[in-house]
Amino acid sequence: MENRRLFTFIVIIAAIFLVLPSYTSAQGTWFWLHDENAPGSSTALLMDSSNPASMVDAKQDLNVGPATWYTPPFQSDQEIYGDVSISLFIEAYFLRTDILPLQARIIRVFLLDVSPSGVEDEIASSPATPMFFISNDTIKPKTFVLGNVDYTISSGHSLGLRVEKTVDLISHFPFSVLSPFFATNVVYDSTAHPSSVKVPFNLTQGGIELDCYPQQRSVKAGSEVTYEIAIWNQGGQDDTVTLSTGYSGSWDVEIDPATVKVEANYLNYSDVKITPPADAQPGSFLNITINAQGSGGTASIWLNTTVAEPVYGVKVIPPDNKEGKPGDTISYTFTVKNTGDLKDTYSLSLNSGWTASLDKQSLTLLSGESADVVASVEIPLDAENGSTDKLTLTAQSQNSSKSDSASVTTTALLHGGTSSGGGKDILTIVTFILFVLGVIALLIAAIFLTIYAKKYVILGCEERMKEIPPGYSADYTITIKNPLEKLKGGKNRLNYKLAVGGDIPDKWNAELDKDVVTLDGGESTDINLHVKAPEDAALDEWASVDVIAKPVGKRSKGEKINVAALIREPKVALELESVEHEPKTFKEGEKVISKIVVTNKGEAPATNAQVVLYVNDKEKNRVGGLVIPVDGHVEVDIPWVAEPGENRVTVKVMQEPAESKKEESKYGEGGGEGGERKE
Repeated sequence: MENRRLFTFIVIIAAIFLVLPSYTSAQGTWFWLHDENAPGSSTALLMDSSNPASMVDAKQDLNVGPATWYTPPFQSDQEIYGDVSISLFIEAYFLRTDILPLQARIIRVFLLDVSPSGVEDEIASSPATPMFFISNDTIKPKTFVLGNVDYTISSGHSLGLRVEKTVDLISHFPFSVLSPFFATNVVYDSTAHPSSVKVPFNLTQGGIELDCYPQQRSVKAGSEVTYEIAIWNQGGQDDTVTLSTGYSGSWDVEIDPATVKVEANYLNYSDVKITPPADAQPGSFLNITINAQGSGGTASIWLNTTVAEPVYGVKVIPPDNKEGKPGDTISYTFTVKNTGDLKDTYSLSLNSGWTASLDKQSLTLLSGESADVVASVEIPLDAENGSTDKLTLTAQSQNSSKSDSASVTTTALLHGGTSSGGGKDILTIVTFILFVLGVIALLIAAIFLTIYAKKYVILGCEERMKEIPPGYSADYTITIKNPLEKLKGGKNRLNYKLAVGGDIPDKWNAELDKDVVTLDGGESTDINLHVKAPEDAALDEWASVDVIAKPVGKRSKGEKINVAALIREPKVALELESVEHEPKTFKEGEKVISKIVVTNKGEAPATNAQVVLYVNDKEKNRVGGLVIPVDGHVEVDIPWVAEPGENRVTVKVMQEPAESKKEESKYGEGGGEGGERKE
């Protein structure tokens, strides 16, 4: 029994670690492939949001032809925006896998827009993807990701999936003679192989996302388990989200509350309570989908609940300690409770340094039932004053290794009886009880404050306010830290869900480079917040952006930090890209032409730029009225006459009325020969 529970624990832990990466792409609606015809189609099968319930696999052989599934027609336009994930179980069947150690299949999937008349338009498709199967490992899961899908399915249309096998040598002679011995099956519509499609519907305006940790739990038959669902509103407006499930079987499923108001760019919670029937068999399970519908979109999440194996258990509850005179027999009434799930019989035994006895040697109890057991101990006649004895009662399960013990202490007093100060003793006892109650109240308050005031995340940003011109962007480095102590085995390792919110004007865009980060106790990391202003942003506009970090699995709304992006006037930034002179050597009085290239590295076009050339600090020539677009350049030729001796050339470029850049070059002494430019 212990080994079986250890195996179950390992399986649950492994499932949790498999689920963790899904937080990066949890957003979307799930459709499961079923083995029944789609509405209005005789060739396509159905895919919808109901979970597979069968224990028997359904199969479609791709060697016969492509397999196709349609959703029911949509009642309104559905916008797909993001990555579509198609998770399939593929079987490479061969009559004699023992003589064929390796098989290969090449699979391709297509996402379809299906009109009411059955016409299929391709939305997106995967490349031909090879899959390899070794020996008897003939069924493998494969996820195909169709990235960055941006498409609207019209009202009345259906979403379709087509799966086909490519590069099929078996269909060609001479290999075709072997085709009856091979099959390439899509395995689906069962609890063991639930092939599915995840689609990010109606997310262009923010959308809804559901999180739950963990998504798989176990519970005893007839008992209740509660899943805490986090509802994320990633839109810019407050939304009212309705949660529902299509399940209507013998298990009890309650959503509380079923309707949740979620603030813009924030989250709220709802509990899903699941209770299996009292007669549910251990190992049976329920896999359901919780659907969310809001004005900003839809989302869904699956929950898996397994009926746990029944266990045995026992608890022994002791009475208060007692005192007595030598020769007295002191009786104690212990309580034995069956804390397990099954009827059990317990063997009772005593351990004492004095003579002790029990009123019964065994006890049979139903699950949850309790019974009293009387144990007696005799204080020896020669017991010294103040001597004590520890009496221990042990209850041992006869059906398992479970046992429990409890002890009482008996004290021998030579001068017993009630003292004359009884009233004072009562006052002392009452005072002590009040003191204990006060300490308990303080402990409860401390525990409450520790749980609800404890910080699970710290956010920081060195530069929280930046100015940008219209059409430009600003980047902020946000530091996230796990303030908990680092413990061995990663016990304080937390996953943080990240989101943005705040007062963000229309057409502005604020996004993080990560959706989820994982930090051990004491660790920190940096994420980037990218804020972009529209090109038509007014100078009085500004964005106040909240970066929100919520620890997954903790009943906490997390922490947030605010940054601001302000709009300023675009600036002109003129730079001298190059200055060259022709000829490079010259004589006194000779005409020289300086070829100058000016670039605009700023954010606004230069409308009245000027280039001024100085020789030996005297202006020789200038060119004005230049128009230089953003990231553009102009080439200017400025003539001048060489002076005697050294010629120090300085070039200034400016946008009236402000000066921008200047560059100086020197020429050697001697009026006739001039000199080379010194860079």
